[in-house]
Amino acid sequence: MPQSLRAGGATAGLAPSGFALTESAGSAAVVAVGELRVEIFRSIVELDAGHWDELVGTRVVIRSHAYLRAIEAAGVNDCRYFYPVVTDAAGRMLGHCCVYTITTDLAQILPAALAPIARLIRKRWPGFLQVKITECASPHVIGHGFSLREGVPRGPVLKALESAIARIAREEGSPLVVIRDFRTDELAGFSSLAARGYQRVSSLPQARIRVRWRSYEEYLAAMRSRYRKDLRRRLRRAAAQGQDVRVATAFGDLAPRCVAQVHLAYERSRGIKREVLGSAYYRNLDAALGEHSLLLLAERGERLMGHGMVLVDDAHMVATSFGREAGPAGDIWFQLLDAAVRMGIERQSEYINLGLGSYEAKSLMGAELEPLYCWCRSRFALLNWLMKLVPRAMEPTLPRVHRVFRSPE
Repeated sequence: MPQSLRAGGATAGLAPSGFALTESAGSAAVVAVGELRVEIFRSIVELDAGHWDELVGTRVVIRSHAYLRAIEAAGVNDCRYFYPVVTDAAGRMLGHCCVYTITTDLAQILPAALAPIARLIRKRWPGFLQVKITECASPHVIGHGFSLREGVPRGPVLKALESAIARIAREEGSPLVVIRDFRTDELAGFSSLAARGYQRVSSLPQARIRVRWRSYEEYLAAMRSRYRKDLRRRLRRAAAQGQDVRVATAFGDLAPRCVAQVHLAYERSRGIKREVLGSAYYRNLDAALGEHSLLLLAERGERLMGHGMVLVDDAHMVATSFGREAGPAGDIWFQLLDAAVRMGIERQSEYINLGLGSYEAKSLMGAELEPLYCWCRSRFALLNWLMKLVPRAMEPTLPRVHRVFRSPE
């Protein structure tokens, strides 16, 4: 790869105050695929941000150099990150993606009848079904991880990137590859993965609101009466308790409190438990993304009752981590969701992405549940079977989707 595509110069290793960078792990591995060249980097800081973001654009902040830099440095679980980059003979960057490994306890998705057997086996082999998964995606959010140059045939570029993903999995001793988070309208562009031995597996749906209102008032007016009254009643109830939501543009100092609230939500979760976020997650997103990361704070006087992290770009508002204090949930979730929706409309985002889970509350706010899919491959039949159980293990029953708005728009 030409030197110009690498990070360089005296400022390449600098970061905002309080932002810890991952050190470079040595020379990148090089793979030749036909006339294309794939280089696998072990840290995003080895790559020039301008060249990386040229392919990402301004509409997908979760694939940006700044986001990946923040996440890589956050130290989430035992994750290791890799960045395959495809170039042509002239050294022009044609595509890239983010790949990471993460150990996952797949015993969590076993049918209830098999769980006692797994516990018995673990008395002898503690690592049973503790699987190092190689994932290709935007890490720790919903969205695939590929950025491809427009106007270039994607088939050869995807083949080269997949070869790099497979190599990473082999070298990391990872028996399962998951390339995740494709909406229905994105599947056709990645169907070539089937010919590479991947099986398509349904995932949990994403709760998403398409913004088609010019103001929050128009959004409320478009609701059916019963849903509008229900939302207003919940918001009045929260306000009567002295609770309000404000938007923080700088929030690194709140990281310890936010982490405590997220951990409480983690412990209450009945779905698959995996990523454990620490203070560095909040500090780094604050430092690295600037105006593209915001924190919604549900406050009662001077007490922080709950929070929600949102990321914004030219097309989306993306809700990431939410947490709250111990005790009854009350109307904290609705108040935070309402603030997120209000912000998305005011910004005139195309979509407000509310993520996975808590579907009932999100549906009552007008979110649609859009199917998501992933591509999986393993040499072990047991792992291929377990991946098909993931959606049911995370959310056994999905709520009915409410017809919140008066007429289809």
